[in-house]
Amino acid sequence: MRLRPAVLDAALIALSATEVWATRSMGGSLSLAVACTATAALLVRRRFPLLAFAATLPALSLGYVWLAPMAALYQVASGGTGRTARDANGGTGPGPRVTPRMWVIGGCATAVAVVSFVPWPWLGTIDWEPAPTILALLLSALLATAPTALGLLSSSRRELAARLAELAESREREGRLAAEQAVVQERARLAREMHDTVAHHISLIAVQSGALEVTARSQEARDAAGAVRELSRDALDELRRMVGLLRLPATNASGSSDPADGAGPAGMAAPAGPGLAELPALLATAGPTVRGRVDAGGCPAPVGQAAYRIVQESLTNVRKHATGAETEVDVRLSGGRLLVSVRNGPPGELARPLLPSGGHGIAGLRERAAQLGGTLDAGEQPDGGFLVRAVLPAA
Repeated sequence: MRLRPAVLDAALIALSATEVWATRSMGGSLSLAVACTATAALLVRRRFPLLAFAATLPALSLGYVWLAPMAALYQVASGGTGRTARDANGGTGPGPRVTPRMWVIGGCATAVAVVSFVPWPWLGTIDWEPAPTILALLLSALLATAPTALGLLSSSRRELAARLAELAESREREGRLAAEQAVVQERARLAREMHDTVAHHISLIAVQSGALEVTARSQEARDAAGAVRELSRDALDELRRMVGLLRLPATNASGSSDPADGAGPAGMAAPAGPGLAELPALLATAGPTVRGRVDAGGCPAPVGQAAYRIVQESLTNVRKHATGAETEVDVRLSGGRLLVSVRNGPPGELARPLLPSGGHGIAGLRERAAQLGGTLDAGEQPDGGFLVRAVLPAA
């Protein structure tokens, strides 16, 4: 597309030169020099349209060189919109006013009409007979109006294309804003539902377990009730954090923040989730059948949070599907990568609790790892156990 203006200019100059060559015998050496000057002026018509136009007027006065003046007038007209505009009081004036650009275009068109119509003395005898005069008037009007109209049409088309592109961009931006607003509203609805339902039930569990801890007769029952109360309190803290994240505004084109980027409204940092530092506490409360080693540090917060969630979900699956199974957790750095491994043996003899399961846990873990540029594999082992292994970039 960049070659197109150059090709058009070359073709126009070639046509104008052909016109000069064809009319070379219709005047003397001065006429030929003026015609050549008009053709040469077309080289700068895009950068200096008014100067090129003025350079073509002497050639137009010869009466037989038309292409160069018409091309120069077209360039002047197409260089601006030339449209009328309302006055400065918000477009409520009585009518349109003529812009400075229109004055320039109108003056150039008038100059073409006058120069082409007036019978200059050096061209020969002046003949004011009605028929020749009418023909000369019509020809002058055509030479002035045709390039001007075509130039204004080209300018209007460019302006219309720019307006359409701006309108399309504005509609696209409005569509994005509407979609983001819908996301924000849906997140707020989810936050309300989580707070009104899940938080209520977990709170009841915490209250009931606290009461059971006080009234239980055996030490084992009190310890179990205390553990349930602590887990319920931790679950409430996690739920409140998630509700807070859901209520933060999402990132959009207008520059608002996103909790995933670690920022909230007015530049406030979003609440950070548990990471590698909290893994030892998680393993300590997982039970006597869980052994683990955490040998990692200095990882980015999102990587540490993903590792924590992978271990947490894996231990939850062990409790649900392999109650009492021996479980080994290994979290370590190796070659700039964080390796997370959770392996459990076959289920024990204890009865499995009937807990609800949606089957989305492993899929969610894979998504977490993929978002960070890592991988996660999970599958059954030959001894009847299960292995979850994740590789996350530590940089």
